[in-house]
Amino acid sequence: MSLGAFGGYLYYRLDERRRAALRANLRQVLGPDASEATVERVVRRGFYRYGRYWAEAFRLENLSQQDIRDRFRLEGQDHIDAALARGRGAIFAVPHLGNWDAGAAWLVSQGYQLTTIAERLKPEVLFDRFLEYRRALGMEILPLDNGSESMRGVLRALRAGRLVALVCDRDLTGHGLPVEMFGALAAMPRGPASLALKTGAALLPSAVYHDRRAGHWVGFVRPEISVEPSGDGRADALLLTQRLAKEFEGLIARHPEQWHVLSRYWRGIPVVADPSVAAEFATPAGPGPSAPPAAGGEPAATATADGDPGTVSGEPEARSAGDQPGPAEGERAPAERSAPAGEATP
Repeated sequence: MSLGAFGGYLYYRLDERRRAALRANLRQVLGPDASEATVERVVRRGFYRYGRYWAEAFRLENLSQQDIRDRFRLEGQDHIDAALARGRGAIFAVPHLGNWDAGAAWLVSQGYQLTTIAERLKPEVLFDRFLEYRRALGMEILPLDNGSESMRGVLRALRAGRLVALVCDRDLTGHGLPVEMFGALAAMPRGPASLALKTGAALLPSAVYHDRRAGHWVGFVRPEISVEPSGDGRADALLLTQRLAKEFEGLIARHPEQWHVLSRYWRGIPVVADPSVAAEFATPAGPGPSAPPAAGGEPAATATADGDPGTVSGEPEARSAGDQPGPAEGERAPAERSAPAGEATP
């Protein structure tokens, strides 16, 4: 067992609260037909992946750019280049999956200019270490607590035709937009959709998975998602965020054991049973694109539609020190249910 996996194992054994939170999240993802034993197996693998994330994240700065290129495989680079060719920049909307830092390091190694927002962590020394580490990888980091100045920096980056990465599957402000994910109502930040609508930047759902080989990763960039502006900014942002939620649903369903959300995601919101309620948040678009192959080329687990330390957020959010995601060892979850139409993978 690797050091990272061992750390994840200890976390799984010792932190009952986080274990219960991830179990509840994965129960919703895997669905009611998954046995308790299956859910617990995926929970355990999730903690192993969490440990692997931490073990590999800080090693990235010790890798040369050629090392990173050799260890990383990306599908969908054409979507990036097509978006940047329009001159309005692009927004990578990423859930807490796999190792998103590895994806950022690969982009920089390929010569792309990347801007992110860093949420402040406690203790301060940990936050400073994350800033140092990510800047060493070549990213432009905008501290979240600079508020409007950070958002102006994001707008400047997009208007200059750069890439902006936002890890944005969780709303921690209480002011997010309601979306349906895996058959239940959740909330997601409005930041990515609002930025895309305001600037005309392409919104690209994306994800980076751990490969079966330690220290190797597989990234996916999905085609741009958009809505036709209606003149109602909030309604447009809601619709675009719902489409993003469906994309995230597909990405998470591919490898649920790599979804590093160790606090309750749905927080007691009941499963949507009333079609009229679900319709309020449903995406009227037809079936979405097919999901990408699983990391390492193996079949992936799927599910029905129904915190990273110092991570990049969809909009300014306060984060508690314990809400931090991260991965672990190289197992994958067994298939449980078939993934919904309209889901995506990066």
